[in-house]
Amino acid sequence: MEIPKLDNPVQVALIGTGNRASTIYQPLLPALKDWVEVVACVDPVQEHCDRAAAALGARAYYDVRELVKDEIAEAALVVTPVQSHYAYSVYLSSHGMHNMCETSWCSLIAQAREMIRVAREQGVVVRVAENFFRFACDRFALTVKDSGFIGRIGRIFSYADHTGYHNNSRWVRFFGHPVWAQAIGHSMETPSFRSMPHRFHSGEHFTAHYFGFANGEMVADQLANGKGWLGRHPRPGYTEWQGERGTLLYRAQDPGVGASKGGFTIAKMQLRRCSDAGIDPEHGVETIRSIADEIVDVIDEDDGCSWTRSYADTSMGRIEYENPFRTNEYSNLRKDYGASAMSHIADFALAVRGVQQSEFDDEDALMSLAMNMACDLSAQNEGQRIDLPLSDEAAADAPEHQRLTKQYGIDPMDVEGMMSVNYAQP
Repeated sequence: MEIPKLDNPVQVALIGTGNRASTIYQPLLPALKDWVEVVACVDPVQEHCDRAAAALGARAYYDVRELVKDEIAEAALVVTPVQSHYAYSVYLSSHGMHNMCETSWCSLIAQAREMIRVAREQGVVVRVAENFFRFACDRFALTVKDSGFIGRIGRIFSYADHTGYHNNSRWVRFFGHPVWAQAIGHSMETPSFRSMPHRFHSGEHFTAHYFGFANGEMVADQLANGKGWLGRHPRPGYTEWQGERGTLLYRAQDPGVGASKGGFTIAKMQLRRCSDAGIDPEHGVETIRSIADEIVDVIDEDDGCSWTRSYADTSMGRIEYENPFRTNEYSNLRKDYGASAMSHIADFALAVRGVQQSEFDDEDALMSLAMNMACDLSAQNEGQRIDLPLSDEAAADAPEHQRLTKQYGIDPMDVEGMMSVNYAQP
């Protein structure tokens, strides 16, 4: 797969130099020099900012306003807590600066709509840094879909991966925008535990999300917790792309290990296809076998640091996706993780330059958020089906709007007020 390169890379500022920025963005950005040039780092925590700026050869700023005032960057990669995304995005857009915020894109549908409105008014690009549909399994699933090897894929079943914004984005990328959502939830108490320094738990909530699409496709997406805590199945769980005459499977290879350590465990893909079975003697129609008789393991290859390709040799020929984003400067248990992040940064830069349309644009980012809101409404109403787009977005926003107002003492639609909050995490 060829990705266009830029003669004039986009000059970007990295806003936020905390854990995700320092462990993922910082080692990946030098490998993206054909698309972006980092000219500034911004963080109120001076130690973090200075360290990132020195590593990237960029100028350090401790206030976004000073960055904007100096006009040295034309775009920004915003890697800060979700609650800050709206304020930063609108502020940057209003000053003519393209911006891409990490996931989730923002907290409220009203915020997303304002982010889109201001960006379009100012003629800038706003995007979300969504990487989940850029993992090897989803790249390969789309390739299988296009190949027709298992017929039309009409349903996806996913368990123990990531219900919420990330998986919503996967389904939007695969099937388009859904037209309805349904959800149920179940909570139970557990002994208290801390999964991360800033994440304290005293219970567990199970969610089951269902989405329907315009051409009759459906997604069933279920999760108790996404990190394998309490001995649950760890990510990336178990997913089936269910076609007319077969299935693409993606499943953890050793879930017990993942569950004992928490977090992620290696997963593999397999294609299962039902071959032709001839004319049915009773009904006189073409049939297929009921049990898959062509079973092909999907091969994932890497160069030690980066995922390079995924392929399956089938009766219809080789089905293959080759990854164009590679670097030796970043390593992860999940070899496709670096590529997934590099992909959305390059995609953003190409959109800024007008070279190509984004894989996942601002309207898609808004829909992933609306899907969450619709599922919340459905679960609150005993699984009632909720039409999408939402008919009353203000009502859907209301609970989160109230929660944020109480938490910060500021209207979450107040750009200056939300920019003044200290979002630093332990």
